[in-house]
Amino acid sequence: MEEKQFIKNNIIFSLVILILGLLAAMAPYTFAKVCELGEKVMKCHWTARIELFLGISIVLLSIAKILLKEANIQLGLNLGIAINSIAVILVPTVLIGVCGKATMHCHSTTKPFLLIAGSLLLLANIVQTVSLWKKH
Repeated sequence: MEEKQFIKNNIIFSLVILILGLLAAMAPYTFAKVCELGEKVMKCHWTARIELFLGISIVLLSIAKILLKEANIQLGLNLGIAINSIAVILVPTVLIGVCGKATMHCHSTTKPFLLIAGSLLLLANIVQTVSLWKKH
């Protein structure tokens, strides 16, 4: 019975991570939009493109976690998710950034959302990794 519960928890955490990855990928293009392209390409445009890639990467790693059940593979996939989660946080803050004006939508909405999504991704991944480590 304990093994079934562990598998169920693994699937639940993987689905949570998958959903957060989808949100990180879609947010800059939907509900937490970055600035429109104009004469000048803003920094937030490049942040959105990289966040799309990172979110898709997290989604694919989450799908692999659901399909591949071996503990060593799970830990390796968790490492990949952790690295991508940290990147979700670093891209709008350190690596590329968003527009400089605090009144810009990307600065007031996109950046905070990505920070929260990345932090939740990292937290869920850490909890799942600790659970996996204790089990195996």
